[in-house]
Amino acid sequence: MYIIILLSQKSARQPMSLSLEYLMEQIAVIPIPSREWKVKKTRETLVYDDRDTARKKNQRKVDERLHYMWFKYLQLCLDLERINYGVPKRGGRGKIISTTKVKVSRDIYRKWDLEELKKSSFSEWYKGKEHRLLFYDGGFRHTRGTQYHPLVKRFNVFILYHNMMNDKTLYLKGNQTKGMMVSEKIVEDLQKEGGQKERYELIERRTNTKSMSVQKRVMKDVVDCENSILAVCQGRFPK
Repeated sequence: MYIIILLSQKSARQPMSLSLEYLMEQIAVIPIPSREWKVKKTRETLVYDDRDTARKKNQRKVDERLHYMWFKYLQLCLDLERINYGVPKRGGRGKIISTTKVKVSRDIYRKWDLEELKKSSFSEWYKGKEHRLLFYDGGFRHTRGTQYHPLVKRFNVFILYHNMMNDKTLYLKGNQTKGMMVSEKIVEDLQKEGGQKERYELIERRTNTKSMSVQKRVMKDVVDCENSILAVCQGRFPK
């Protein structure tokens, strides 16, 4: 629970990217829970060795995970389109200098049945041969080196960050900015979620982000997810 403290206008001042102009409607797409694709592994092999082992056994099974993430990112793009979300281009000190509206290309995704995709689960949508073959015969290829767990991490962080920043019931305490408070809460909450804790700690060690401040780590995931969102809108799925 957060303590409600009224701050003076001066002490509550925040960077432009975290100001009131950022506020908009909540994202309806929910974060991916830890039970998705859960594999029992040792702490050391949970994230990175798992993908290589699975590839040797069944490449299509590995691909299916990435197809799942493409599906989820596209659902996110469609929901961001609904709320008229603009991906910000940030300058010095986080100041927003321009925005790019999220717009999914109906021409590129003309065979994907986007209206069905909006309301379907991945298993429902993917079970049809036509949708599965889109990835193999339709020219939709993920970037080489794309990995499932980092994609999940930034997807979840982006949704949590956006919704918390736009949650008017969260109040500041002490001399925190809202961005700082939200970032700390995201990291704290994710590390409490059972199998999520190992996933996030290992990814941060592997990507050398552990030494960064909590707010910078969260914003890196937010920006990485925004870049993926813009790519997915145009039929590309980067790592």
